[in-house]
Amino acid sequence: MWMLHTGHRTLREPTREQVLLVVQEAIAAGCGALSVEHEQGPILVVVVGGARAMVMRLAAAGDAGHHAIELAASLEPSERYTLTNSQVDQYADRDTVDTRHLVPIVTHFLATLDRWPGMPWQNDESVDEVPTG
Repeated sequence: MWMLHTGHRTLREPTREQVLLVVQEAIAAGCGALSVEHEQGPILVVVVGGARAMVMRLAAAGDAGHHAIELAASLEPSERYTLTNSQVDQYADRDTVDTRHLVPIVTHFLATLDRWPGMPWQNDESVDEVPTG
């Protein structure tokens, strides 16, 4: 069973299409935060800020997880990201991805519970680890 969290709303057992619609709406709005959680534990967190997004895949709640990165992107932040608790963060562009990657990332997660292999991912528990693709 899946749960989709968007701000203060939770949708139980959303369809793939419902999840992707929320992702596409966040992309179109240039902002939005959501998480998709499976009953077996894996969680995908997406925070859209303009043309970029922070994407994290956690094995379970409390896990440091991995986040998708773009190695060629700037070490400087270019966007602001509003979290579900209204906190505003900034991340280096290298630690975020272009929003055009969100649909494939989310689609792959929904099908496999794993990270999309089309992007490198940084292990956030061991920041010295070489990113994997």
